[in-house]
Amino acid sequence: MVEERTIVKSGLAAGAIGLAGAAASGSATAQSDEPLLVDDFTSWAGENTLEEYSSAGAVANGDGSGAVVDGALRLAYDEGGWFLSNVRRDVSGYTHLELVVRGDDGGEEDGIQLEVGSVEGMLSELTDDSIGTEFSTVSVDLRDIGVDRSSVDDIWLTFWQADSGAIEIDEIRFVDDSGTESEPPAIDGTQPADTTGDGLYNDFTDSGSTTTTDVNVFFENVDNPDVADYPDYYDFDGNGQVSVTDVVELFDSL
Repeated sequence: MVEERTIVKSGLAAGAIGLAGAAASGSATAQSDEPLLVDDFTSWAGENTLEEYSSAGAVANGDGSGAVVDGALRLAYDEGGWFLSNVRRDVSGYTHLELVVRGDDGGEEDGIQLEVGSVEGMLSELTDDSIGTEFSTVSVDLRDIGVDRSSVDDIWLTFWQADSGAIEIDEIRFVDDSGTESEPPAIDGTQPADTTGDGLYNDFTDSGSTTTTDVNVFFENVDNPDVADYPDYYDFDGNGQVSVTDVVELFDSL
């Protein structure tokens, strides 16, 4: 056991400099309590709330560029049209993109394509939420769909695959919903567990206890967003973020 602990600790030390540098540069970003409002359409078009470019085109209302109706952007479409809002910033402190939206008929998510950064797909494939006929929040988990949140250039909605219809967008925002999770995501298909009841997830291998294997898995994934974005579960040293010092803290607890 002494020999095995020595080997593991040597491995931790070898990688500590690189991982500590990554943590210092912001790879484990503190989460944000307040939403980042992209637009509430109080002063549109041409610019969003972030003072970035925002516009729409080839839609079926507002001379082809949509129209603000009762404080919401109405976009009517007939097998075509687009909406763009530039972000051009690091949103690593946020976990979800939210659209407060309604449709004329409901179910419009099946015909709308969403692009966030370099990730794109039909809205119905990127969220479990549906667009109804009353305003509700459609939430997209940016981590689940693989968005690089350190650099999000823009948000696109396109209607080229949609039949005729219309949606109204009341608000677009980034939010941090990590605190609402009941447990952290699985790592390489294995769900971590808290075997000590202190709220920190110490068992990475589903073995029922913490061993040097768990420490190694933690070490190998310390800058993985599925770990780094969940300090509530992995902040063993209590400094509010996940870094290699948390790995050392777990190792020292063995």
